[in-house]
Amino acid sequence: MEQLLEAIRAATASDATDETRAAGATACRTILTALEAKAGQPLAPIEPATAVQSIVGMLGSMPPEQLLDLAIARLKAALPAGTEVRPVPPLKIPLLPLPAARGRS
Repeated sequence: MEQLLEAIRAATASDATDETRAAGATACRTILTALEAKAGQPLAPIEPATAVQSIVGMLGSMPPEQLLDLAIARLKAALPAGTEVRPVPPLKIPLLPLPAARGRS
């Protein structure tokens, strides 16, 4: 249940992607199905997939940069109010010229 609620929280964020919102909608449908079920009757299957499957599928299809942005946003949101986050300087790797390769005779 906590995973479904987390999917809904992520989907209602102002910077949520279309995939995140779709996963949140699926989570809402899953909860609605569980609430409408009669005692002793099986739950009707939810199409196209369960909420967890759609979240995993969504994360698997996201580019790595977008996954990192999502993780950073979630971590920043978990910080206490008023916490200042200093910007991280970009990583600078100097490129050194390599000597020309010489063929063997």
